[in-house]
Amino acid sequence: MRPETDPEPDLIDHAADSLLSLIPLYHSIVFRPPHGITGRKAAQYRVLRLLAHHGVRQISEIGRLLSISKPSMTALIDAMIREGLVERQADPGDRRVVLIRITGKGKIRLATKDARFRQDAKDRLARLSDDDLRILRNALRDVRFLLEKTGDDEKP
Repeated sequence: MRPETDPEPDLIDHAADSLLSLIPLYHSIVFRPPHGITGRKAAQYRVLRLLAHHGVRQISEIGRLLSISKPSMTALIDAMIREGLVERQADPGDRRVVLIRITGKGKIRLATKDARFRQDAKDRLARLSDDDLRILRNALRDVRFLLEKTGDDEKP
């Protein structure tokens, strides 16, 4: 819901463009080739992260939250089950519903990837001055706060 006063005419367009410009930058920094996480592995990482932080979910809900089509989501989950990263679980409230939950192996895979990404991020951030790091920390905190305000209807 927007406040009563209208923003500058192009403010929303500029904010949207700026936000979208971060996506390729984020991917080039986080999902770099040395980590071997592209395509299917990146999608697996996103699924593991979602399940680790938000608990069991239906396949359709995971797909909706991660913008992955139903056929792609089914194939992805099937592959992750074969690898032992996730497992199906019956919904105690509705036997027709199948839930997906992260396994111990999935948690270990996620922790391993997180540690690699975190170290890589720290290595890259070490190039910045303390003042730059403070600016980045505060800016990211503010961006997170503002983005959370925009997504209440899509919270996992």
